[in-house]
Amino acid sequence: MCFHKSLAVTAPELEERFSATVPESADFKPVYHTNAYQLPHWPILTHQHPDRFEMMRWGLIPHWAKTSDSAAELRAVTINARSETIYEKPSFRSAARAGNRCLIPVTGFFEWHTEGRAKYPFYITPTDRKIISIAGLWDEWADPDTGEVTRTYTLLTTDANPLLAAIHNSKKRMPCLLTPGDEQKWLHDELTEKQALTLLADQYADTKLHSYSISKRITSRSESTDVPAVLEPYTYPELARQANLFA
Repeated sequence: MCFHKSLAVTAPELEERFSATVPESADFKPVYHTNAYQLPHWPILTHQHPDRFEMMRWGLIPHWAKTSDSAAELRAVTINARSETIYEKPSFRSAARAGNRCLIPVTGFFEWHTEGRAKYPFYITPTDRKIISIAGLWDEWADPDTGEVTRTYTLLTTDANPLLAAIHNSKKRMPCLLTPGDEQKWLHDELTEKQALTLLADQYADTKLHSYSISKRITSRSESTDVPAVLEPYTYPELARQANLFA
């Protein structure tokens, strides 16, 4: 599953890439690393408003959540959604059926390779463009106690391509990365359930991804992980013979 990502760009770069505006109130800055459990705000483009970014928190709260406690419990398990079952699972089907589709821009994401009891972090980036999109769903929830409206999103995953299957070998899953054509369809088109599932099942080519191992600073509890140093390559001698992990 995908719980860690980066968006190491400026607001003008985002606006140019997607022909959409970033609100000044967002105070957006480059993100070198964040994890889902920090509940970070993220610039999201929705099918309903494809010309402007909205800052949403990671971890989808379905609109039908009845209490703040149930909302907190739900968002802890809705960080990712298996794309194959978004029209079936109660937490996601309302958003999927309503066409609450969104693009999640990233410059890369992080996965762990497992060898016995050891785990090694890897950073994966696109080779054909600086910013790539992950398919997502979003929803809007109103706190019954305060009336405050919260917009949240979930990141969709699919079966791993050969590169990600080698890296993320414990789960063999990857984010639903979108080609430029599929990005436009997911954001703009009126998709049927069958069309949406077909699009999400279209596996992103591993030849368009670059991967390398990084240091374990990404898991540090004493140092900031949202720094450029987290993205620097790091060599593990024990992985030297596994060329299939690197592209």
